[in-house]
Amino acid sequence: MAKYDFIDGERVRKARSVKNIPPVFQSLARSLARIPDLGYIKIFPERIAASNVLSDDGKKNPVVVVGEEGIVGVELLIDLPNEIVQFYALTSDRKGCGRQIVDAIVSATPEDWFLVVLIDWSGGFWRKMAQEYPRLSLC
Repeated sequence: MAKYDFIDGERVRKARSVKNIPPVFQSLARSLARIPDLGYIKIFPERIAASNVLSDDGKKNPVVVVGEEGIVGVELLIDLPNEIVQFYALTSDRKGCGRQIVDAIVSATPEDWFLVVLIDWSGGFWRKMAQEYPRLSLC
């Protein structure tokens, strides 16, 4: 199994089922790690989750519950064959943190990949982000 310099076992972890980490996952994890409010990042086979809170079920998974007080987090679904990064969930109770997360994801995603938000329950946040980041598609 390959060793990765950015996985420290504390802040950035990977699921046991992950054997190799594709470059796009590496880029996204490194970019998210630059955001101080995201204290925990975990790489799964087809997704990445990052949050300021870990689950208390023994699995140490980042908690991403949209609208939950005290949570800053993001969950991304990554479709390697079709080169798509989908914002599955994004939540932040801290002003400006959501924008930071979007910026980190957009800058870390290869230019020829699609960035997608399938469901927008934000009340306007994603429309603003799509205006600022033309690569971002709202469906």
